[in-house]
Amino acid sequence: MSTAKASVISTPELLEITLTHLPMRDLLVTAPLVSKTWHAATLTPALQRALFFQPAPLSAPVLNPLLAEIFPPFFTPGIKDSCIWPGTADSIMSMPWSKAPDAFKRPEASWRRMLVTQPPARTLILAETTYGQSGVYTRRTVVDDLSLRMGALYDFAVPFIDCPDASFCIRFRNGDDADAEHEGGLILSVTGTESWAPERGALLDERFYYSDHDDETDSELKAAVEINYGDWVLHSDVDGEEWVQRRGQTEWVRKR
Repeated sequence: MSTAKASVISTPELLEITLTHLPMRDLLVTAPLVSKTWHAATLTPALQRALFFQPAPLSAPVLNPLLAEIFPPFFTPGIKDSCIWPGTADSIMSMPWSKAPDAFKRPEASWRRMLVTQPPARTLILAETTYGQSGVYTRRTVVDDLSLRMGALYDFAVPFIDCPDASFCIRFRNGDDADAEHEGGLILSVTGTESWAPERGALLDERFYYSDHDDETDSELKAAVEINYGDWVLHSDVDGEEWVQRRGQTEWVRKR
């Protein structure tokens, strides 16, 4: 090895700069195995930001390229008013890692700690739409004060599409959307038909559910993440009115 190359590798600052030019997968998986010095370098704040483990103060949102490669259903654009979106049970089961899931289900798996975007999304809007015989049912909630990581996004989305006729899409907020105060966050939209609820849990097996306990049963693994939604709103096809079912109640009242 030339003196110049040896100098670069042995100088922490120059090594850090050099490693920033590696593909993200190589920086995460290969570089730490080269030597203790290289492993230590990948733990510096600059490279932790490059790996989407620590927030980076960027001006415009950037998607995590490695997560986009590994979890394509979560990063495929969806048409806003479409009834079928990229995230389906079939697309989850065909993800690159689905045939060898054990490493991905580990509680310490690195993908769970990765930020979905840089800078981190601080807000996640969860919007659920169900198409029924009486009309279209919608409800939503806003989760604030986040630094949204992939583990949380995955756990929010997957239980919703574990049934026929359900799908999801994820998109960025921007200045043209409503609720501009949430600009820079993400929207997780879920859609399905009225027949899906009794069949939830019918399609995905335990491979696709995260657990930090080895002794959990399949039904326990499939328990959906608890979400505090707002009211259901029915956009009625029968009378053209909007009806509201308040949270915790069964009665529908006309929206004023």
